Amino acid sequence: MKKNNNNREIFKNLALITQVGISVITPIFLAMFIGWLLDKLLKTNSIFMIIFIVLGTGAGFLNLLKITGAWDNKRK
Repeated sequence: MKKNNNNREIFKNLALITQVGISVITPIFLAMFIGWLLDKLLKTNSIFMIIFIVLGTGAGFLNLLKITGAWDNKRK
């Protein structure tokens, strides 16, 4: 029975790590794509991609804070 609980904890932690990784990477790639698309449509030299990568990185780390609970603890 002890081994089953140990495996459950391992899979629970693995799911949390996967969720954190996806929640951080997704906004960065999405913002990068939007910036690239705007640069292509407006014929600019990567300025929107740089701006949106910075915004996407901020959104990714905000997601990280929300998942870990640090955001809620600071607001209270």
